[in-house]
Amino acid sequence: MARQLIAEFRARAGEYVEQKRFDLEHVSRRVAELEKEYGVHFDPSSPLPDESLGKAVFEAGFTLAVEAGLYIVDESRVAKFSEEELREALKSARNRIVVGRGRDARKLGYREPGDRVFVFGGLAGTPTPLEFFVESAASYALVLRVDGIDHGSVQTVMGEMVRSGAPSEVLAGLREMESLRSALRMAGRPGMHVLGAESSVGSVGSLGAMSLGLLRRGDAQLLPVLNELKTDYHQLVKAYVGSLRGVLGAALVDPVVGGFARGPAGSAIVSVAEILLAMVAYDASYFLVHPVHIVKKATSTIECMWVESVVGLANRYMRLPLVGDVWPANGGGTREYLYEVAANTLVAVVSGLNLLGPVPENGTQPNGGGVDAMFMAGLADRMVEENVGFNRAWGFAVELYKRYEARIVSPDPGKPFWELYDAKKIAPRKEWLETINETIREIAQYI
Repeated sequence: MARQLIAEFRARAGEYVEQKRFDLEHVSRRVAELEKEYGVHFDPSSPLPDESLGKAVFEAGFTLAVEAGLYIVDESRVAKFSEEELREALKSARNRIVVGRGRDARKLGYREPGDRVFVFGGLAGTPTPLEFFVESAASYALVLRVDGIDHGSVQTVMGEMVRSGAPSEVLAGLREMESLRSALRMAGRPGMHVLGAESSVGSVGSLGAMSLGLLRRGDAQLLPVLNELKTDYHQLVKAYVGSLRGVLGAALVDPVVGGFARGPAGSAIVSVAEILLAMVAYDASYFLVHPVHIVKKATSTIECMWVESVVGLANRYMRLPLVGDVWPANGGGTREYLYEVAANTLVAVVSGLNLLGPVPENGTQPNGGGVDAMFMAGLADRMVEENVGFNRAWGFAVELYKRYEARIVSPDPGKPFWELYDAKKIAPRKEWLETINETIREIAQYI
């Protein structure tokens, strides 16, 4: 039986729990206990994690996944999975997959130190005007080091705002996918892996795109785990139809640091639990790790980088394809944005994660382009070539953090794609390119 149906039937027969009680007792209170039981602790004065912490976080997250289960919002009930089921699912999970088609196919997998980093480029759900959608997407696809694309979302169609669950949301998903296909043809990379249908928060965008062949076998759709340890029938339906059509599931694990997942220590435990539950309920093929700070939002905060790093260490006991999201607070055109990208990249890569981004301004404005992804990928490759160690990478990330920490709470949005780029030529403007090259030289002396 398909895993999505198992999750539904388990929930229908599962324990009824009021959502507030699930949040406070099944998640927050139990996470606090697990932090103590397994000795998982975050020290802001000394954020470099001990590499041995990975095992403790994995075991605590595994325990939470078994005990709490996955809350199905539509039923107000919990789908439980046994320890044996989770271990069997881990044992049978693919730790390396081939995505994309033809000469654009690439391998995405679990990373050991020194392994090549798979790089997703794109604005990843950021609202992006249709008039610049194709050119901005093409700017990422033209970067040969970008292996897959996850681009922006369409928020208006025919002059009207898109409404969730309505036909306008289906149309937005279709416009997004049609534009992405045009961009990939323009870049000469029609077989590039696509993580698409970002314009729909529910299921209708993905279902529409799959029914019309715009989201194809070998592509992927986003399957969020709702905060925390929850899902709904929209996500399960998408995952089920995708499994029938050969569309991969990219599970989004985005615990709120400072919310029901508690602080960084608890958020790392919850992240592992959500990865395991997405594996058994969605049958996800790969996993996006995206901790969200409850106030500062960005993945480049010291707390969120710590979560990404520790989850990467815990993955040594899961061996799954994990991707670290890089979502800075500042925007393209500013030097602080590049410092954020560099620090986040250093920590994610040295912890065994692949990369997605950078997505400027926390994904609120289309203030970036493909050259930003080239900057991120170049740094990742340099780290692998130079065999940069865990402590050294973290030490430099902390130094970089001092250069942008103050701008996280009052970020500079930078400039939109059409000001950073000559949109007709799909080429970065001289001023932005010079800033990037200066920053590369500045960082290179530390690697």
